[in-house]
Amino acid sequence: MNSTRLAIEALSLQLHSELTPLGGAPDAQLQLLVATLSRTFNVDLNEVAIYRLDEERGVLRFLWPEKLKHIGSIPLSSFDSLAARTAREGVVLLENSFASQRHANVYEKIRLEPGVAASPKPIQKIISAPIFKDAVVRGVIQLSRKGDANSQQTQDFTDADGTALLALAGVFGQHF
Repeated sequence: MNSTRLAIEALSLQLHSELTPLGGAPDAQLQLLVATLSRTFNVDLNEVAIYRLDEERGVLRFLWPEKLKHIGSIPLSSFDSLAARTAREGVVLLENSFASQRHANVYEKIRLEPGVAASPKPIQKIISAPIFKDAVVRGVIQLSRKGDANSQQTQDFTDADGTALLALAGVFGQHF
């Protein structure tokens, strides 16, 4: 077994062991997951998005960022949404030239950090993975890297990141 796979397994076991005692506290579980994702993938907390699938309404609802929780949802039928496509197809999707792709960007324009007057930076890179529970997609985790349009400093997401994100989404799905 290679070292990357071992590291993913160790991280998955650690996340599971930390989520389990928080079983009756979904907000605490969510905060733990967001902190783990931020640290593991070197993204800011506001570059993590977690959605729950509302099958009755056919939409993805934000669980994180907190500020977006009560603002809106994304229709599963949306062809401009990577999150909706991830939920429909049940696969990891990765786009390192996201800013140049056609996509819904209404949520990118919302200031997530209090006290910051500058406009939010656009998403440059993005990766998303389905959250499965009992072999059914129940939500989506999405990580982004934001930056200036002309910046080459934004690190690409890799296939290994996709593997790790899917593993962590699977662990979270057990507690979802």
